[in-house]
Amino acid sequence: MQTQIAWQTGRPIFSRLPEVYQENAIANYLTAFWDELLVNNKARIDDLPRQLNPLTCDANWLDFLAPLCGFTGEYWDRKWQDNFKRNLIASSYQRIWSNKGSRECLSTVLICFKIPHNIATMGDFILGQSKLGVDPLGSLAFKYIIYLRSSYQGTPEVKLVEKLNKLFGPCWCKSEVIFDDSVVSMNIEQELNSLLLSLMLT
Repeated sequence: MQTQIAWQTGRPIFSRLPEVYQENAIANYLTAFWDELLVNNKARIDDLPRQLNPLTCDANWLDFLAPLCGFTGEYWDRKWQDNFKRNLIASSYQRIWSNKGSRECLSTVLICFKIPHNIATMGDFILGQSKLGVDPLGSLAFKYIIYLRSSYQGTPEVKLVEKLNKLFGPCWCKSEVIFDDSVVSMNIEQELNSLLLSLMLT
């Protein structure tokens, strides 16, 4: 019997024994354990590509994949929700580490945690907020503002945003978190879907 067909029977050893042993109960008994062991191990090996993909792996693989993708120490927390972990690992090389220390990187990380936001540099003109001739444009020191919705005020997410800002945000400049619903118009689910889609296409 050919190897491929033998594996399909679920008895890769027994099915390849000479025909005289096919009806032998002792041969069947002696090979049953090893056949089961081989089939189970082959199934695990064949399943590795799925387990190495953060978007499809079992939840208990996420903490294993994290350090392989650069998330160690304070950059990782086993208590984070599984879907947040999946988003971070999937975005790690193409969107996070390659842009670390930029506004784009910080925004990507906040999207991974499904936190609607708007990041603006001091002096940026914000449509509907800034006034011509009143608000200074481009004349202030380097500083950026993370706008969050007012519903986040006093919640644990604020401390999380501050931590993520410290780890992934621009360095050597001041930053501030401000709660203003009128500035945050982000559809977080749409942004996240767009991010994950772009990762799958690259």
